[in-house]
Amino acid sequence: MSPKPFKRPLLVLSSLSACGAFALATVAFFMPVYLKKIGFSGAQIGSLYAAFSVTSIITSFPSGLASDRFYARNLIVLALSLMGASAWVQSLVTSFFLFALAYLAWGLGQNLFRVSLDALLLKTLPRKVGRTYGVFNGARMLGFTLGGLSGGILLGKYDFVYTLRLVGSFYLLLCLYWFFLPKNVPVKFGLKSYWDDFRHPRVLFFAFWLYLFYLHWGAEFTSYGLFLRENLGLSLKGMGLYMSAEFAMVGIASYLNGLRLERGTSLYQLAGLGLFCSGLGHMGMVIPYLPLSLAFRLLHGFGDGTIMVLSYVGIAKLFRVERIGGNSGLITLAIMLGSFTGSLIFGPIGARFGYQWPLFISGLITLCLIPLVYLPRFREVENQV
Repeated sequence: MSPKPFKRPLLVLSSLSACGAFALATVAFFMPVYLKKIGFSGAQIGSLYAAFSVTSIITSFPSGLASDRFYARNLIVLALSLMGASAWVQSLVTSFFLFALAYLAWGLGQNLFRVSLDALLLKTLPRKVGRTYGVFNGARMLGFTLGGLSGGILLGKYDFVYTLRLVGSFYLLLCLYWFFLPKNVPVKFGLKSYWDDFRHPRVLFFAFWLYLFYLHWGAEFTSYGLFLRENLGLSLKGMGLYMSAEFAMVGIASYLNGLRLERGTSLYQLAGLGLFCSGLGHMGMVIPYLPLSLAFRLLHGFGDGTIMVLSYVGIAKLFRVERIGGNSGLITLAIMLGSFTGSLIFGPIGARFGYQWPLFISGLITLCLIPLVYLPRFREVENQV
């Protein structure tokens, strides 16, 4: 018996998403340790991450626009090639200028890969099917989980240079996915068409809601690892296990809540649940007792996984499939701006008052977003066909 038409592309796209996340997590969590080892100052490391964030913001919409106008699978392979080559260059140079160029190229590739793959998912697979997006995001989180664990093992056995080269080669090997990726139909619309789509009140409301939710990524970006290291006293291996456990929970939540959407659970009900779990989990994880902190972190991960699936479903409901690449890029832009704003806000708070406070405050902000999902504008997202 042949599989249903949508199952094969779902398997291909989800497995590629998992492999990309695996490669990213193998080195990304531990990169600051390597940068310090090769002699980069704190200011230099900070400037690298700031430039990476700005690159993600600037390239989100152009990447989505390109996914509409060209074959997304070609862009995905271009992104994989760029990441593979830049990982190899990072392993070969210790000059800050040359490393920064390679690191920015890697960031450009990461953003192009994520946006193009998301666009191909939204263009190829049935709209308004929660299970599809749950499986896809669950696979991505599985990749992050295994990548975090593998990174700790590889870096414990080999040096960072060898691991970077291994990851770079893996990215290049993934280019073989080109032969299996579905083909979208390239279309060309003027920029005004995207603005007309995006300026609708329900779309702006949804984007602003996601912007506020993803402020907590800025708190995590600046304080999460330092909290685990200094407040909980975890080793690098312990940090990897702690983070990987959360990624596994995000994946489980994505799949389970995708099924619930498939069975008719409303968006706003799941949004309220996701915000409650995410916010309370962020506040509770600052308790300086490892088992209790981890339990709350898992609760946070369940909430994050829920919201991630909702974001895919919301995009599928709000936008025409022909322009969904560029418009999903604009939603990604809102998310990246939230993370960047959160970094600017919570970085100084953590440095001055303690790394637990950005996590606690951002969790409280997340809880304050719950009433927004019961407003008519949010209901319009659910009712949009």
